[in-house]
Amino acid sequence: MIDFDPFPGDVPGDLPPSPPDSGIDVPAHLDVLPDGRETLVIGDVAGLAELAHRQGEVPEFQGTCGICSCEGVLRRFGVEVSERDLVEHAVTNGLCEVTGNPDTSGATTMEGQARILGDFGVPAHVEYGHSLEDLAANVEHGRGIIIAANAGELWQDPDSWEGGRPNHAVTVTGVARDPSDGSVEGFFVNDSGTGEAGKFVDAATMEAAWLQAGGRSVVTDVTSPVGPR
Repeated sequence: MIDFDPFPGDVPGDLPPSPPDSGIDVPAHLDVLPDGRETLVIGDVAGLAELAHRQGEVPEFQGTCGICSCEGVLRRFGVEVSERDLVEHAVTNGLCEVTGNPDTSGATTMEGQARILGDFGVPAHVEYGHSLEDLAANVEHGRGIIIAANAGELWQDPDSWEGGRPNHAVTVTGVARDPSDGSVEGFFVNDSGTGEAGKFVDAATMEAAWLQAGGRSVVTDVTSPVGPR
């Protein structure tokens, strides 16, 4: 059990301060989960949801979940780019698949995603997470995050499982914690594969979709508490 007090000191209204030692003013507020439980949401979920859209802007390149995730992270840091801009950059620099099949063209590796972010001025690295707390810590420090997930687990779709391997990329925009003990209840993601923005993914699903699929993430070296206003 972690030592967690979401309301230290004098807090106006229902807005708790940032997690301890985060070093950045990450927004937090009380909310209710889809199952009716009260939760503490940390991260600018609503603001970053405005940056999300369904992938497929370039007809010949439909496998662009990683590229769209990069777009969302870059726009979070104020870099105005489009999916088409990043497809063109990735093709020119050999950072995505060009197969002649639209469904697979545009696919990127995590290393390629980190390179794309860096090429546009937002340095990032690939790291392995060993627990949901590792992922939550990056959210709470205001970092842009792209995870390699299994779409079958994430979408609860057996046809997308593909042996449980990481076959999809989404951005993580927030974490939900139990207000009483601080335990991770789930995360919020922007998913270009479905077009869902600010979607809640419970902890068990995230463990199966991300941690059990390798726990890999692209994490920015720089921080931003909220999306551009």
